[in-house]
Amino acid sequence: MAWFSQAGTRLAPKIAQSVNGFDFEGVLTVAHGFGWLAAARIASRGNVPLHLIVHDDWPRAADIAPRFRNWLDAQFARVYRQAQSRFGVSPAMCRGYLERYGKPAEIIYPTRAPDCPEFETPPEHLAHNGKPFSIAFAGTINSNGYIHALRVLQHALKAVGGRLLLFGPMPPDVAGQVGLDHPNTQVCGLLSATDLLTRLRTEADALFVPMSFDASDRDNMEMAFPSKLADYTATGVPLLIYGPRYCSAVAWARENEGVAEVVESESDLTNAVERLANDSLTRVALGQRALEVGRQYFRHERVQEVFRRALSVQS
Repeated sequence: MAWFSQAGTRLAPKIAQSVNGFDFEGVLTVAHGFGWLAAARIASRGNVPLHLIVHDDWPRAADIAPRFRNWLDAQFARVYRQAQSRFGVSPAMCRGYLERYGKPAEIIYPTRAPDCPEFETPPEHLAHNGKPFSIAFAGTINSNGYIHALRVLQHALKAVGGRLLLFGPMPPDVAGQVGLDHPNTQVCGLLSATDLLTRLRTEADALFVPMSFDASDRDNMEMAFPSKLADYTATGVPLLIYGPRYCSAVAWARENEGVAEVVESESDLTNAVERLANDSLTRVALGQRALEVGRQYFRHERVQEVFRRALSVQS
């Protein structure tokens, strides 16, 4: 931790020197890695407001030795309280940080890219049965909880002769090492955002949103919010959210009735997959609702407006 602290401290003057002659009125940073330590120092030295975005519950999500956890939380608390405006990615995060650090935060959900395509209706193939039912997962598989969830889904798909499509940086040999090697599991690789949305819309009959059930992941599952929902909902393909009752994705789906098929226990996943595989009307209805709710929460213009409004109130 001393190395990280010193690295953040050393970065500050280098960054400040690179913006010499540039008249800036504030500093915006994201609480991930350790660059936010440098950002806080630059804002303090320049006597300008610091604006902090928190996507993951970084003091608990960071991969560090347990003995350094209190140090990281103390550093984060100091910077969080220094910030003039603070943005949390979920209601639970904002509530938790208010209780923990004594300062409120604005909710700012993940945003779509400005050029993200918009569709008015779900893809036509959802209205028909007959081809192999396909569920896609897109993203980084970065915890044992996610690996277990995907293995459970892989098993559930066997009952309907379905396919699991994995999009992301995991290569096929690593997928095999963690048990994601069923003959009907396809490792599709890492794609550009545009190509990914196209393939999800044309090839998938449902999109999987797993949240970890591991007790060690609970804090982050409650507070963090899966950014993949921003792009998933743009496709008009139905959502299959799988996670514990307390996680942010399940809470969001419960608040927006009909936006997803929600499964809160391993024993119910096979039944949910069978429902989606056999009921085309449900697939279309879920896809349409996902389009509508996604526009309300994740459109680029909407999220930008939340950010601008918070800055104008603070200025």
